[in-house]
Amino acid sequence: MRKNPERLAWFVLISAFLTFLALVIGVPLGVKAYVNRALVPRLASLEAIVPTIVVEYPGLNTSLAVTGRREDIAEGAQIQTDRTSQGILTFYESPGERVVLSTVQLFANTRVELVEVRSPRFASSKASDRIVLAVKSGTARIAAAPSGRFPLHVEVRTPQGVIVFSDASILVEVGNEQTDVSVRYGSAMVRGGGVDTQVQARQRTTLRLGQPPTPPVAAIRDLVVNGDFSQPLSVGWQVDTERLSEDVQAGTVEVVQAGGRQAARFVRMGREGEHNAVFLIQKIDKDARDFVSLKLRMDVRILYQSLSGGGLQSSEFPVMVRLDYVDVYGNAQHWVRGFYYRNPDNLPILYYGIQVPHDTWYPFESGNLMEELADAKPAWITSLRVYASGWNYQSMVAEVGLVAE
Repeated sequence: MRKNPERLAWFVLISAFLTFLALVIGVPLGVKAYVNRALVPRLASLEAIVPTIVVEYPGLNTSLAVTGRREDIAEGAQIQTDRTSQGILTFYESPGERVVLSTVQLFANTRVELVEVRSPRFASSKASDRIVLAVKSGTARIAAAPSGRFPLHVEVRTPQGVIVFSDASILVEVGNEQTDVSVRYGSAMVRGGGVDTQVQARQRTTLRLGQPPTPPVAAIRDLVVNGDFSQPLSVGWQVDTERLSEDVQAGTVEVVQAGGRQAARFVRMGREGEHNAVFLIQKIDKDARDFVSLKLRMDVRILYQSLSGGGLQSSEFPVMVRLDYVDVYGNAQHWVRGFYYRNPDNLPILYYGIQVPHDTWYPFESGNLMEELADAKPAWITSLRVYASGWNYQSMVAEVGLVAE
């Protein structure tokens, strides 16, 4: 090269030109890439609707009990509700403008981590607002909508899979074995076992560890286990009896086949005039604050009753159903219906007594209990009882369901 100064000159000149071109092209592209990708962390707000909520801040060994509202919930924070508490997380695109991107309703016994909460740094950015949450246990309702300035990416991680959406409202229920995902409006992509499944409005799917999401089905679901009595009563149900003294014969209940279907048959044939009852009890233990619809369904058939109507106090029917719940004010409540076919003594029947045809299957379906009980709306479903009460009776129930949406 030293023996050929002309070649060296050309080499320097071309190298300088290429460097110039790289700077002319590369610097703007680099700046553009930075502008399009640069994100800044944002803070979320947390409001305790029902205190107390515990927040564990990143890098701190202590936790904070939140009873009101805080505006400093940062990435890495973990939030825990207890058996009775409830709260709302709100995510903003910009602290100054307070443009809401997403809200997360935290129900009882729920743990959530804020993995990533970021927005584009520059107004001309092509990046998305990003909200990444890890729901580790419990139930959360996440609603989100883009601000219009930037696209929105919402990602919800659970131990069994991932849910991604941008303009939707979803309910995530995380248990030890599975995650249930329901979409109220919009749509969401649910990923599990390396498979992506699109879930549309009013549909739900289930995630299990290492498995693809189940095919989407209608969002309604039955909270009762073994309501068709296809399995022994020990599955889902507890049997109990009530009698005034030890010498009073108790009623019995067993699974029988009746007209091609499985049914629970209640029987008591003993001395007359002795109060007794036999119960099928199922613990539900379900948060109902997100339900828009709740209906009780069952088929009833009464073969015999010796007590007229529902007794003197309209409280002893050959078939009864009782739903126990806690209302939104924290009070224990119950909803009850009783069924009978005869009332020869014309005893008074209260509003919850329903006369049905004798020895005929009667399909019963309540109205929407979330509307009917609006003055004391259910917040937590405790248990369901299906039972027979009175003196002597022979009755059956089949297809018991408590259908929620």
